[in-house]
Amino acid sequence: MSVASTSSQLPTSPSAGNRILAALQSLGRSLMLPVAVLPVAALLLRLGQPDLWQAILHNPGATGAPFIADAGGAVFNNLPMIFAVGIAFGLAGGEGAAALAGLVGFLIFNAVFNDFSPIGKGAHNNNMDVLSGILMGLVAAGLYRRYHTIRLPDYLGFFGGRRFVPIITGLSAVVLGVIFGFIWPPVQDALQAFGTAIIGLGAFGPGIYGFFNRLLIPLGLHHVLNSYIWFQLGTYNTAQGPVHGDLLRYFAGDPNAGLFESGFFPMMMFGLPAACLAMIRQARFPKVAAGILISAAFASFLTGITEPIEFAFLFVAPGLFVIHAFLTATSLFICSLLNIHMAFGFSAGLIDYIINFGAKNTTNPLLILVVGAVYAVVYYFVFSFFIKTFNLGTPGRGETSTGLSADWILPESQRGPAPKKKSATNGSSVDKNDTLAAQVIEALAGGDNIESVEGCITRLRLFIKDPALIDEPRLKSLGASGIMKQGNIVQVVMGMQSDDIASRMKHLIKEDEHVSASE
Repeated sequence: MSVASTSSQLPTSPSAGNRILAALQSLGRSLMLPVAVLPVAALLLRLGQPDLWQAILHNPGATGAPFIADAGGAVFNNLPMIFAVGIAFGLAGGEGAAALAGLVGFLIFNAVFNDFSPIGKGAHNNNMDVLSGILMGLVAAGLYRRYHTIRLPDYLGFFGGRRFVPIITGLSAVVLGVIFGFIWPPVQDALQAFGTAIIGLGAFGPGIYGFFNRLLIPLGLHHVLNSYIWFQLGTYNTAQGPVHGDLLRYFAGDPNAGLFESGFFPMMMFGLPAACLAMIRQARFPKVAAGILISAAFASFLTGITEPIEFAFLFVAPGLFVIHAFLTATSLFICSLLNIHMAFGFSAGLIDYIINFGAKNTTNPLLILVVGAVYAVVYYFVFSFFIKTFNLGTPGRGETSTGLSADWILPESQRGPAPKKKSATNGSSVDKNDTLAAQVIEALAGGDNIESVEGCITRLRLFIKDPALIDEPRLKSLGASGIMKQGNIVQVVMGMQSDDIASRMKHLIKEDEHVSASE
């Protein structure tokens, strides 16, 4: 099946703003790869703590399981290096040479940086932490894209191509280590002043963060905001050195950390599931709505994954999404006022709540259930009121743009073409996921119209030459619950299968390019 575009229209030239936004979105997506290791690290760290074993064994003298705690601590202690490797790997399209370059670059940068700006020098406590990993991951990915096909003179040919990337990255790391060794102290002072100002706002600080955390979800930029709050905000001095970031400080035992995460638990465990109930009760086709929302509500409650719910009403009721962001802000504000301290390794679901319930620096965890019960009521009646009053097209209330009378947002098991079937020509099996990926490409006006495609948790992130050629009704009929366009940047919400679809699309486009080149 050919996926090349037959359009003769000239593509529009992306603006500088679109390019910057695309770069930020790519960074946000790549941050998810290293962040994905945090849940297992947090679990191991918590399972190894003495207080947990003392409670389980009813033995005040139990020492815990240090080897389990050390296993989790190994991840937290090496997060900058993990970010360097993960970001380079993600931004370079999964290329191992880029990941190796990120590792080499980070190790060299860190050594040189410490020579010029050692920790504890003078009045500064210089430590770039995760930012050093993000920096070298970006550098390694950029150098990979620029030099992975470089040709060197024959006598140096062995070091050409991908082998050249770790070399040039290492040399760049030396230069950057010197530069940042000199410039980082004032930069760190500015960041600390900014962090102190946020913390100085009291309960308003977490509230403001919560509002923008939700509001940036449609653009995929909330991960960029999270990276500062989680990994840079505030300082906690330990025997092993300073720890930065509200999330990392919490897992290091800081009694003052966790205020910027605790307020998400009432919203994710109680508020959004109650919103799902409201959408089901207000649906004209309750079975359709229930098929979409019950599993999404359970995922939010158990794991804290909220995007399947949020994207179910974001596009049809953007005003309601702003109200949701405001309610999230009030939850973080109230939990901060109530002095509730609890963070998470992955997200604010039941699993993280149970794991961190008994941590020594967790405070007032039972109040989360009380606040959550209140927010369940608030979310239910707020969503019910706005859906009914303004006749919002939430799941199960019908949608006319595709001609589907019941709804165009379908459960993942019902999306796309039928399951595997025999080919009419040769009897071989046709993979329904490959067929779906090919149909998505066609709806996007073919492979020639797609400059790049990446998969995130629930959406395809694309750079499109001519967005006007996109067949939006066709995408919706294939299961897309929304399409967002910002210039040449397009996001198509395809649910939890998005990453798989993106991988198959890349394969099909590359395969089609190879066939076209050989003809």
